Amino acid sequence: MPPNPNSKPAEDVICIADQFHFSSFFSSTNLAGLDIDDDESVNTPNSPYNHRPSRSDSVSIIGPEEQVSGDARLKPHTIANPDRVKLKFYSNVLGDNSTFIHYGKWDGLDQDQPGAYGRASEAMTDYMYNLSMSLLPHRMDSNDFSYIDLGSGTGASAIHLVQKHSATISKVTCLNLCKEQNDMAIDSASEMDMSDRIDVVEASFEEIPFEENQYDLAFSQDAFIHALTKKKVYAEAYRVTKPGGAFVFCDLMCGDNPDLTVQELAQFAERNRINDWLNPSQIIKTCEEVGFKDVKFINLTTDLRISFQLMLKKVTFVLEHGDSGPNVNRVLLMNYRDSICRRITQIERGVFKWGLIHARKPVFMELTVKTPVPFVKTNHLILDVNKPSQKVEEGQEPNVVVVDILKKMQKEQIDALPSTVELLITMSAGLDHIDLDACKAKGIIVKQSGRDAITNHVIQYTLCFITLGLRDAFNQLGVAFPSKGWNLNWNCEGKSLTSCTIAIVGLGLIAKGLIAEIRKLAPDTRIIYTVPKHRRDFDVESKLKLEYVEKLTDLASQADVLLPLCSLNKSTEHLIDKEILGCLRPEAGIINVSRGKVVDTDALTEALENKSIRYAILDCTYPEPLPADHPLWKKDNCFIFPHYATNTMDVREKLVTDIQPIIEDHYGLGHSDARQKAEEKILRYDLAVAHRLTAKYGMDMLVWNHISARHRSGCLITPGRKMWGTINPEDLVFSSSNVTADIIHEAIYSARPDVKAVIHLHTPAATAVSCLEEGFQTITQDSAYFYGKVATYEWDGVSDDASEKPALAKAVKSVKGCNTLLMYNHGFACFGSSVKEAWVLAYYFERCCETQLRVMQSGGKLRRPNKIVMEKAAEASYLPEFAPGAQEWEALCGEVSFD
Repeated sequence: MPPNPNSKPAEDVICIADQFHFSSFFSSTNLAGLDIDDDESVNTPNSPYNHRPSRSDSVSIIGPEEQVSGDARLKPHTIANPDRVKLKFYSNVLGDNSTFIHYGKWDGLDQDQPGAYGRASEAMTDYMYNLSMSLLPHRMDSNDFSYIDLGSGTGASAIHLVQKHSATISKVTCLNLCKEQNDMAIDSASEMDMSDRIDVVEASFEEIPFEENQYDLAFSQDAFIHALTKKKVYAEAYRVTKPGGAFVFCDLMCGDNPDLTVQELAQFAERNRINDWLNPSQIIKTCEEVGFKDVKFINLTTDLRISFQLMLKKVTFVLEHGDSGPNVNRVLLMNYRDSICRRITQIERGVFKWGLIHARKPVFMELTVKTPVPFVKTNHLILDVNKPSQKVEEGQEPNVVVVDILKKMQKEQIDALPSTVELLITMSAGLDHIDLDACKAKGIIVKQSGRDAITNHVIQYTLCFITLGLRDAFNQLGVAFPSKGWNLNWNCEGKSLTSCTIAIVGLGLIAKGLIAEIRKLAPDTRIIYTVPKHRRDFDVESKLKLEYVEKLTDLASQADVLLPLCSLNKSTEHLIDKEILGCLRPEAGIINVSRGKVVDTDALTEALENKSIRYAILDCTYPEPLPADHPLWKKDNCFIFPHYATNTMDVREKLVTDIQPIIEDHYGLGHSDARQKAEEKILRYDLAVAHRLTAKYGMDMLVWNHISARHRSGCLITPGRKMWGTINPEDLVFSSSNVTADIIHEAIYSARPDVKAVIHLHTPAATAVSCLEEGFQTITQDSAYFYGKVATYEWDGVSDDASEKPALAKAVKSVKGCNTLLMYNHGFACFGSSVKEAWVLAYYFERCCETQLRVMQSGGKLRRPNKIVMEKAAEASYLPEFAPGAQEWEALCGEVSFD
């Protein structure tokens, strides 16, 4: 029963006194630190018994189930502020000064170690978060993950997760009804400098004050037990969760032992003020009724038993060994002990369970056009709003809309789409029928289905045209072989792939794929290309042996075949105009398989009429279709095809069958597992190469130091206890055995969400420079990489204390665009957007430090470079062709073999 709000505190009894202490076996922390100040006015408006039952009222679940009858001495003094008493009981008796007040997960934990209960609670929070991210693989590497913690208590879980996953979690909403706990959460978040990421909201999870589709995850720990209506809570969680998002919560649940009577279960619920007491099967059914899919239960009752056993052990220890002076309420502890014993018995009998429920919110799609082949959906997390058989509520708005090339999606149509739409899939090769700016303004992502099939078909088709055009093959149709007079010089005006220059406008998927196919057939063909200068790709140029030509006129003047392979937009309309066509040589030809409007039809007609170019092969025209009386039809050097590049049933089938994988990939509904594995394989290879290169160039230190790369919700990192020259891709681990590594790397990732890789070394020269009062000096051209980009950090001893993370992160944040942290008297860390960038920076940093030391050793007067010159050099050092690793990495990888 709730305490009598009219009772007055007895002056000679305090709930649990400051004088109580654990022995060193449990730690030297005081028991609860409760004093008379915890017994505030019983009639305050924030008293937990003056509002609806909430998580803060759940003291009865672990407290006395009913008061001990009989001897009046065994009746504890009424507690006017049970929230604070409960928190201090959890914090000191059970949680060893931890602010975690949740039941814990005990895998691999020693119950007898100080702080065990708090660590188990943290482990449960981590377990739930990791499970949540496994449900949402598409969000593992994001830097804008948001979730709502329903019934967040003191905010301990949110603070723990934001601190641990700061590179991923951008926003947490802590929703809780208890003002005192909320105040604690606000203060704790402020102390940890997390107020910008953690919002604390005083509200009920049965009436969440936010709009729908707000959060990637709805999360809760041990909070729903006293909800008035479970279905209302689950419906609210469903409403605020994004399409494809997850719902993960743990809670006490009604047991389902068939030997128990309904009366016994009801009596337990009544005594503990539990409304809507549901067992796991009923909870699953209720979650499904509000709309969730893939609802699963994980039974963790064994862990709960361990938690209660540890509570019993600690309370018994205090009763047997603690101070029994007048300020100690032994009666309260005795009642707790008796209640815990009953709880353990009830667990054994199956009166209640403790476990975890996880579920996904489905995604709703709408096919606005008829597909060329039937769309067969095999993922039950994707629902078609137009199919009643899928039990979609009437009026349900789609999250995904599917169109084709004939469905014009201009600004008016985009603006008219429901606000729920966030993904637009088009069954087409091009995007000119969609207003991409309007989509961007509305936050809609556009994807193309059948992209791989379309790309391959266009590549094969275009390659045929190139060969046939170079050989003038179309003009040979109907030409008879000479009956006499044939010789070796007959009809030899054509060119081979090897001897020609192919000029390409654009460097998208089709262009790169076509170039790769040409290289297989004719490795020495000269291929030139042009794109806007800022989009030039040096890696592709090197890999595919391309030549970049900045001006389109210069490109055309060198071409035997001109291939516009760019998308159609305002900047590419009539890109191939009279001027460009005029730059082509008379023996050159043009092939257009992109979009008709990229080429000025009138200018092309004139060029063909004047024979200023040899031929034109057109798979597309403007207008399309070309009028029957258009002069191009009559040109014997113009070959027009009916936009035919992708006209096979293979492509038509892929346009449809790709729809589901695109949705799955976007929402993390299962399809992205293969991609994650492929990305991890590449990352492991690069990291292993980096380790071996570090050893090869004498920058390692036996088995110490570490390199990491962000992946999923964590990072792959050096395994430890292994010489760097022997590390293979499979050796990299997700959790380092070196606590220093975890602290340094997590701090840098938290400070810089854009950073994808970190390397921390104690190389001789850099470590020597870290011991200099003046630190690192940018005095050479090579040091331009680091001009204005080196932060410093005062050595604070071995980095084995997690509390050092905020200081490390602050140091990194102190320098805008920082790429290196010089740790005084310690070493350094370099970091960047990739493993190759981080490693190459580390190599050059060590080299610059060696140069600095040699200059100092010379004793000569130092000549510093001009500031303006260094600023320009620093800017140039990050141009695409000079960026760290852009030129070096491929060659460096060639020095490493894992055979």
